[in-house]
Amino acid sequence: MITLNAMSQKDYDTYLSTAVTDYAGEKIKAGTWTEQLAFQRASEEYQILLPNGIETPDNYFYRIDHNETKVGVIWIAKSTDNPETAFIYDLQILKQYQDQGFGKQALKLAGDEALKIGFKNMALHVFGSNKRAIHVYRESGFKVTDINMEKKLSKE
Repeated sequence: MITLNAMSQKDYDTYLSTAVTDYAGEKIKAGTWTEQLAFQRASEEYQILLPNGIETPDNYFYRIDHNETKVGVIWIAKSTDNPETAFIYDLQILKQYQDQGFGKQALKLAGDEALKIGFKNMALHVFGSNKRAIHVYRESGFKVTDINMEKKLSKE
């Protein structure tokens, strides 16, 4: 059985130790940031979003557990665009637990938690190259609201 459990400070520290680097890597892969600036920009964004770390108001961090074994993490927060919307900043399922339905189950539980907190909607961002996540989100009822697109320019 999947459960969401509030992260401890130790869980948060472990999460943060890889989250900034992972985010920087995704921004590089997407072509949004250069390698030279990615880690610095990712660090700055996390500092802006989480000035008080795990204690930052309106941010909710959970371990995703399966039978008391950690299989992932999820971070939701009050949307900066709409206070009635919970925004999923991060959902990670550990590699060895992927493709077992844990992401979909975690999204359902996160929605239940968001309702308990008082949110009416849930939103997220997904990198266009992340086909696995896009599939899970669509299967979980998320709809596309915005699409950013980019094209490499050449003189040909």
